[in-house]
Amino acid sequence: MNTRLASVFLTAAMTAAAPVVADDIKDALQEALQAYEQGDMALAKENLGYATQLLNQRGADHLAQVLPPPLSGWEGDEAETSAGTTAFFGGGVQASRTYRKNDQQVQVEIIGDSPLMSQMMMVMANPALAGSMGKMIKVGKQRGILDSNGKILVIINNRFMVSVDGDAEATDKLAYAEAIDFNALQAL
Repeated sequence: MNTRLASVFLTAAMTAAAPVVADDIKDALQEALQAYEQGDMALAKENLGYATQLLNQRGADHLAQVLPPPLSGWEGDEAETSAGTTAFFGGGVQASRTYRKNDQQVQVEIIGDSPLMSQMMMVMANPALAGSMGKMIKVGKQRGILDSNGKILVIINNRFMVSVDGDAEATDKLAYAEAIDFNALQAL
């Protein structure tokens, strides 16, 4: 199939599947395809990078929706998200939210699609290595680690790392960890 015909099929498929509302991701992909067809590789690459960043932002927004609402007696800050800038884990997407009650706080953070997550997954998959990081615990149906500072770590679908930390009591941190919709997170 020649490039022109493939382009027509791709454009038709994207148009048929797209809602009537403007879609920046679709627009960037179409602009990348047009630039490619015109031989402008730099512009094609730029538009593909832009589309990738928009997809990452959308992914981070979806992560924020998985963060639990404040538990009874607690208040929650607005969720914060970032896409491609989670430096410690080499990129990916991130969403976090801080919850406060009196002088205590709990921070829930979800990091996903990071290239360095594979190293963390190897640790979690090996009970001896995971045990060296802290006490193995169950968070709902998920396996997690409770480190010596009271931080809870859970890996979901070999794709997301959930971290629950703060200066609140261990029972409060565990309650927030259990309040995360792990089924929704697995579906992302």
